[in-house]
Amino acid sequence: MGFLSAGYLAFFPAVALVYFLLPGRWRNGFLLLASWFFYLCAGVGSFPCLALTTLLTYGLALRLEKHPSRALLCLAVVGFVAVLGVFKYLDFGATLLQQALALVGLDWSPVLPRLLLPAGISFYFFAAMGYLIDIYRGKAAAERNFVKCALFLSFFPYLLSGPIGRAGELLPQFNGLHNYDDEAMREGLLRFLWGAFKKLLLADKLAVVVDTVFAAPERFGALQVLLAACAFSVQIYCDFSAYSDMAVGSARAMGFTLTENFRTPYFARSIAEFWRRWHISLSSWFRDYLYIPLGGSRRGVVRKYLNVLIVFTVSGLWHGSAVTFLVWGLLNGLYQVVGALAAPARDRVRAVLPLREDGLLLRLWQMGWVFGLATLAWVFFECPTIPAALAVLRNMVKPVLWDVGGLSAMGLAPQEFPVLALALALLVAVDALSQKGDVAQGVLKAPWWQRWLVYLALLLAVVIFGSYGTGYDAQSFIYGQF
Repeated sequence: MGFLSAGYLAFFPAVALVYFLLPGRWRNGFLLLASWFFYLCAGVGSFPCLALTTLLTYGLALRLEKHPSRALLCLAVVGFVAVLGVFKYLDFGATLLQQALALVGLDWSPVLPRLLLPAGISFYFFAAMGYLIDIYRGKAAAERNFVKCALFLSFFPYLLSGPIGRAGELLPQFNGLHNYDDEAMREGLLRFLWGAFKKLLLADKLAVVVDTVFAAPERFGALQVLLAACAFSVQIYCDFSAYSDMAVGSARAMGFTLTENFRTPYFARSIAEFWRRWHISLSSWFRDYLYIPLGGSRRGVVRKYLNVLIVFTVSGLWHGSAVTFLVWGLLNGLYQVVGALAAPARDRVRAVLPLREDGLLLRLWQMGWVFGLATLAWVFFECPTIPAALAVLRNMVKPVLWDVGGLSAMGLAPQEFPVLALALALLVAVDALSQKGDVAQGVLKAPWWQRWLVYLALLLAVVIFGSYGTGYDAQSFIYGQF
């Protein structure tokens, strides 16, 4: 039951209505049952993993608060990582081992069980581990109410693809009484509608271009391949941030506040800043629970850079069991290391050139570099193999700049490109305005007729120009596979 399915568009209003009508003491229990129903719709086979995780997390939290045992915490974290590893990386690991043995002349053909990856496992496992670590550190109290603990791990807006929950931010909200609030409802529904706009008018249309060109890059000119690579950079941003917008919007409509997962990342002026704006819940999780425990920047420059590389290697592996994800993670880590080492040289160049630190020219130059570097790394993220990624990169620099097929050969009908261009222009405008203030709040505080003009324009754009029918799947989100 994806956010843009008919089922969810019936499920959410019904849940919100019953939630607000119920007495306060029954609301969390009802939300938990609704969240479990939502999860069961993703696949009955996934539910036992969520249920067992909830029971273990609840019991371990109480035990760690009473007896803060480092050994118990390590056992719990290693257990979570091991289970995640079996589900996500068993085939990958066996393949690597098979290839390694073949190099020394040994023939081994593994027979592995076919495991179904539970929906959302990476997200609620990370939420559970963060919760237990916070309890051990004394930064959070163990929740004694099982319903609230279970709801923290399985609240339906963020259950399948985040944002990754933090106990300190979310558990207190389950203690409060969230009565209906007209302003919160409008804010949430506007956020949901904006997410639907990004998904249906941008992400899904760009996906057609990316899939068409990346499937056979040799058939296209260098500029077409480059455009497709840039299209994927925008596609994955629109796809994942759209999911986060709809998750945040759904929760906000019911009075809950979730962590912001994106803050206009392509307006960043360095790769380090990009990662403070992209998938914020995951980036901050790695910072707090991996980078800082490894020593962060406290143990010298070399150790700091090594820690950065370790974190981004793990981040790459978190995203998927393929060498391409590993390369993607390492590239993002290397960008930051090289960027830090080159900082003094850049400062000297800027001191010579008449460039103001806050000047438009320098900002655009830095943003362009960030987008270019991110796009290069995203090629490895999107391609299934290293040879496929190298083929895309190689075809970006071939002498043929434009294939005779033109735009029409890139998968979309000619009339769809103007719609795509206008939607992209609106996205850039909204993200640019977001640098100066909250655009949504500006809309919500506008006169009623202006608000409704925005609501209707977005709704009609989604209904009339959204991607539907054969070749499109509005329920398929890129991060749903992680």
